Formats: sequence, structure tokens, C-alpha cells
Amino acid sequence: MQEINYHYYMETDIGMYSGEWIAICNNEIVAHGLNVKEVAEEANRKCGGKKFLLARVPSQETMIF
Repeated sequence: MQEINYHYYMETDIGMYSGEWIAICNNEIVAHGLNVKEVAEEANRKCGGKKFLLARVPSQETMIF
């Protein structure tokens, strides 16, 4: 399941969540926000105990090497 969520993260335009944490479950963004704990708690509720991918979307100022 994690691999599916990772592919969704890599292939989806998530630019609107710049600088935020997102949680992906079953190929869907189920929670997002600036507080990682709140995003994880919401994802746990919405995913019903299934594993989800939690990732921080880079801001426009982020430089990746």
C-alpha cells in the first residue's frame, strides 16, 4: 500500500499544498496542513487504521540537490 501512495505523491501535482504536510491514503490526499501531528491524527481517523504516507510538500524556496 505504501508503494501505491508513494507513486501517487510522485505523479500528482501537489503544488497547491506548498509548505504543508500531506497524508495520502488509497491514492487520495486525506489530510493537509502546517501541523504534522494534526495531519497525522486526521489521516488516522479517515484511513481507518490503514497505513498512509505522510510527507512535507517542499515550498517554492526549497532547494533540492
